[in-house]
Amino acid sequence: MKFKHLGYALLGAGYVAAAVFAWNHSRGPAGRDRVTVRLCHWQLEGTVREGLLAVARRYEQLHPEVKVEILVVPETIYRQWMRTQLVGGTAPDLIEYTMYWGRIEELAPRYFAPVTREVAQPNPYNRGTPLAGVPWRDTFLDGMNGPDGYNTLMREYYAPTIAMFTLRLFYNRTLLREITGRDEPPATWREFLALRREVEAFARRNGRVLSTISNSADNSRWMALPVMEGMGSHFSPRIDHDHTLSLSYWELAHGLLRGEWSFRTPEIANGLAVFRELGLASQPGFVQVRRDVALLDFLRGHGLIVCAGSWDASSLKREAPFEVGAFRLPLPGAEDPEFAARTLGPLSDGSVQTGTAFYLNKASGHPEAAIDFLRFLTSVEGDQIFVNVSEWLPAIKGVRPTDFSRRFMPFYDGYYWSANSYFHGTGVEMNMFFLQEMHRLFGPNGSVAAFQDEMDRDLPAYSGRDLRAHLRDSRQAFIGDDVSTAARMESTGRTDRLPASPALLEARHYQTAREVAIAAGRPQPEPGVEAHP
Repeated sequence: MKFKHLGYALLGAGYVAAAVFAWNHSRGPAGRDRVTVRLCHWQLEGTVREGLLAVARRYEQLHPEVKVEILVVPETIYRQWMRTQLVGGTAPDLIEYTMYWGRIEELAPRYFAPVTREVAQPNPYNRGTPLAGVPWRDTFLDGMNGPDGYNTLMREYYAPTIAMFTLRLFYNRTLLREITGRDEPPATWREFLALRREVEAFARRNGRVLSTISNSADNSRWMALPVMEGMGSHFSPRIDHDHTLSLSYWELAHGLLRGEWSFRTPEIANGLAVFRELGLASQPGFVQVRRDVALLDFLRGHGLIVCAGSWDASSLKREAPFEVGAFRLPLPGAEDPEFAARTLGPLSDGSVQTGTAFYLNKASGHPEAAIDFLRFLTSVEGDQIFVNVSEWLPAIKGVRPTDFSRRFMPFYDGYYWSANSYFHGTGVEMNMFFLQEMHRLFGPNGSVAAFQDEMDRDLPAYSGRDLRAHLRDSRQAFIGDDVSTAARMESTGRTDRLPASPALLEARHYQTAREVAIAAGRPQPEPGVEAHP
């Protein structure tokens, strides 16, 4: 019994010692309480996790009183986990999110704090650099005006971003040499089609499971972006009513409602035809699998090419047991015998926007420390540390890419018109409909015509849901802005407007409501009268 009591005593002493150690470890120098800033993200790439940790450790050197804790959650459960944490009041201080997941207009005012006032001030961590004294938002390569940084509906800056990305086709250089005797990838669309035939013949001769493209639902979505935008660039100027050399959601949505374009528009139909060829060059059943399967097939040598963003480049470099090359998708150009008449020419990467955005949790217990860490993360020093370790492309002016990431810098020598792909036209619902019906392009009985028939039949319902959501969110936004604007005018006698004015937002709201009503065959709503499409 004495040994038993002694064991309990030792166990208790160990617990107390551990608690004391943890308490002391959570305090800064000289016994000061240490603030913990928690950040969560879904980037499972090893270099990215290491890059964020490197920035966090450097920040802790500068601020011993702050501890930065980084949580990594797999993408497959991230959104559900995040929403649960937000609702439960246990979410981290800084949360990675992207507007491409949709409903940011719902989440932002409820859970995330805008940083509009903060980004109008210089970033103190840029002292001694060419960006000293420059407003924080203007230190970003895209002016922090991308969809993840600036919310056009709320007219608020919400999230600093840490990298920019380009889309590329990565290829197994060793396998390409084995199949064709060449090192270099195809430079034209016809060369790509010829390569597909060579790959199929090689696989038959050698009895190998091999496809030209290792594909998935995710990778094919990324590939659809340049295809639809590139093939549609000959048509896009006709619906660029704002003359901005890009297509906004408003122009695409209203053009669809007015019958200005559809998936039977010749240029858009050509895009579907090219997209179908890429699907036929992929492994069977690819629309049923996720990106990790496509990457694994590529690394195993079951596919010659995989479409991915520069975000995957460092992972492929680290994991591939072969030499990896990269090239841009060679779309049909002016020399193409089939598509030349409706093709402008080479597709540029356009005005590349920055991404990987971190939003400030409204319920953060340490918002000042959280924002200060974001300042350092997106300073010249902080972003350079991140870029050097992660080998991602920088988001901040003056930050130098590594020799490896430099090869993925944006290509500007070409045409680019659409900031929103045609399949994403009206919003999340239309995008999901496009993705779920892709099998009609690639299945055993698939064809461009079968896909167009499905779009003609059900697209109005899906795009209608998008527009109803936009109308609801925009109405809430401009009504709320009216109140805040009146309060500012009353208290200061002036307004500090952001570029998109409430009047423009309200006008677009009623313009959209009228277009929806006309499309539904109902009377047009008048300004001040809510529409219920």
